[in-house]
Amino acid sequence: MEHITNLTSIPFEVWLNSVDYSKEAKMSRAPYKLPSVFVGCPYGGKFPFNSFKNSLDRIPFRWYYADTHLATRHLLGILTSYIKSADFCIFDISLWNPNVSLEIGLAEGLGVDYYILLNDSLSKGVPADIQGLQRIQYKNTLGFENEDLIPSILRRLAKDFTHPRNIFDSLSADNRDRKFYFALAVLAHLRDNKRLTHGDITRICRGTYLRRDAQTEVLEILERHGLIGSINSVNGAVLDKNLFPELFRIQ
Repeated sequence: MEHITNLTSIPFEVWLNSVDYSKEAKMSRAPYKLPSVFVGCPYGGKFPFNSFKNSLDRIPFRWYYADTHLATRHLLGILTSYIKSADFCIFDISLWNPNVSLEIGLAEGLGVDYYILLNDSLSKGVPADIQGLQRIQYKNTLGFENEDLIPSILRRLAKDFTHPRNIFDSLSADNRDRKFYFALAVLAHLRDNKRLTHGDITRICRGTYLRRDAQTEVLEILERHGLIGSINSVNGAVLDKNLFPELFRIQ
């Protein structure tokens, strides 16, 4: 995950002019790379940001957040550059936050692909001006039931990408969806960490109720596809393929 506050050491004008956010630049990225995604959502109040973020972190995309309460004169320009640079955006409108509305307007005006998220447990209804838009609806930020956030996003988004699709197609039918969630969570862990230990596997599997043989099947499939290696090492498995591009090229 990246935050816009990580860029404070870079002069804004240098940073903004160094970003190549053209469609040609996005299309030139290797097809096996997983996407960079800008996330627009509330950061407080009734919105469960921590559990929302924790669930997204289990999906092996590059997630970029921007807390639009930050007091900076460059905020609008930074938001614009992040949205234009992302492969696509997701916006959670469950509480119809005005800052999220601003970000949706930017994405719409810039012609950037985006998806709407709606937590049915929080929302009082869909605003009239977006009722015609397709949206991803979910009931809980945590969990692995069909109506929870992770399964809802993966059904709609993740299987469109090369490696997730190949992984899913390689899994046996028994508990296939939960094994798929585990496989992507393994890649997400290795996005942020150098190794995957037995303790990490136990933690990542919590809530999926996968047996040891199912966990082994997933790890072997990931290794067979050349995504991870050293799965039997006492030191833990490692990422064998660079799946995660940097969003910006700062010159």
